[in-house]
Amino acid sequence: MADTLDRAVRFARAWLADRYEAESLPGFVAAVAHKGTVVLSEALGYADLEQRVPMTSGHVFHIASHSKTFTATVIMKLAEEGRLRIDDPAAAYLPWLRGHRDGRWSRVTLRQLLSHGAGVIRDGVRSSFWHLDRTFPDAEGFIAEMRETDLVLENNVKMKYTNFGYTVLGMVVEAVAGRPYNEVVADRVVAPLNLRNTHPDYQPGLPGDFATGYTRREGGVRLPIDHIGTGVMSAATGFCSTAEDLCAYFTAQMVGSGQLLGDESKKEMQRAVWPSLVPGQPSNAEYGLGFQLRRSEDRKTFGHGGGFPGFITRTLADAEGRLVVTALTNASDGPAESIALGLHRIIRYFEQHAPAAGARDWSALEGRYGNLWGTTSVIAADGGLVTVTSAGWDPLAAPTKLEWVEDHTFRITECASGGSEGELMRFHPEDGTLDRSGTTAWPVDEWRRMLAGRTRISLQGR
Repeated sequence: MADTLDRAVRFARAWLADRYEAESLPGFVAAVAHKGTVVLSEALGYADLEQRVPMTSGHVFHIASHSKTFTATVIMKLAEEGRLRIDDPAAAYLPWLRGHRDGRWSRVTLRQLLSHGAGVIRDGVRSSFWHLDRTFPDAEGFIAEMRETDLVLENNVKMKYTNFGYTVLGMVVEAVAGRPYNEVVADRVVAPLNLRNTHPDYQPGLPGDFATGYTRREGGVRLPIDHIGTGVMSAATGFCSTAEDLCAYFTAQMVGSGQLLGDESKKEMQRAVWPSLVPGQPSNAEYGLGFQLRRSEDRKTFGHGGGFPGFITRTLADAEGRLVVTALTNASDGPAESIALGLHRIIRYFEQHAPAAGARDWSALEGRYGNLWGTTSVIAADGGLVTVTSAGWDPLAAPTKLEWVEDHTFRITECASGGSEGELMRFHPEDGTLDRSGTTAWPVDEWRRMLAGRTRISLQGR
């Protein structure tokens, strides 16, 4: 596994660099952990475009709805201690909810809130704090609005995502623990894992270097967005963290880790309660108690995503493979989910297609080759080689397959109909070049040196 994972990580690093070059993004950080050890931590682009501050793996991002996993964990810890029961009504812990004008509130349980099955309004009727038109609500304002807000759907019927529902859970934590939510979650989850760059909410003066978030490109321009705190809604969307901290945190959430919670609580949290429905589309996603659940390749994963003004983030945890993959982007259109899924698929491809024991070793021919038409990666897979380009967020979806003919010559046996099926590909170890159907490609570093300083490509020059 170690050699296979190393090869996958080498490919992934190059793929991430190519994707950054192809996209108009401020920057991003991507990390992969295996059995708790970070094996990839890549930072690309800029944490601040105006100041030209390079992105680093230590930059802190708003991780938004990842916060819900922390809140669910604290609720489950309190349940393990016998201080609450998740099938109790929320009103049993919050006197201001009792006697609500909508009698259905009396039936809303903590479990329903944890699974987004309570029918609660998503962000209230005045959610312009998401546009920085006003501040996030404080406790007094939130309670006043909730007293006047009926359930928008019948409870315990279907999934309806809600930040206000998780804000109610944060207030339950405060009521049971007798302390502010942010203090409780910091003491019960953040500190035991030594997550030094993880904070329940943003406030000026926090330690760590915060990445600046940016708008989508509008008319070719991105604008920076001020950092803001989330008030009483930190339990739903306030957390800030780094990619490596998230790797440690989600590793701890795996059954058998011996950290944070007992295994029975973890299994309950990672069990599907509701499908995430998109009208007219099959569902590949479900929700447990605080965790989004989805399949990636042949594996079930748990994790969460997050969207905050200027930030899009995503984490996947593959318990069977003991892998955590996280992607943090500092733009409102950041492709965090594509990055995370792409990384997981790359690792699974290398695992599933590792050369069989006793098969001829073609790893010496692995590498990246460039010419005017792009970059091609050669990978030893199964009993031969495959080639892929770096284009797209799923680079290994349709590899071109090669079969050995003789010496360093291979035949293209499977490719897209617009490719060169049946034709030959020759490697030249003496100079490192690759000929494919009569065209030459050079090792990518050499190709880039050939281009350096040139102002034009002419018929005579290379």
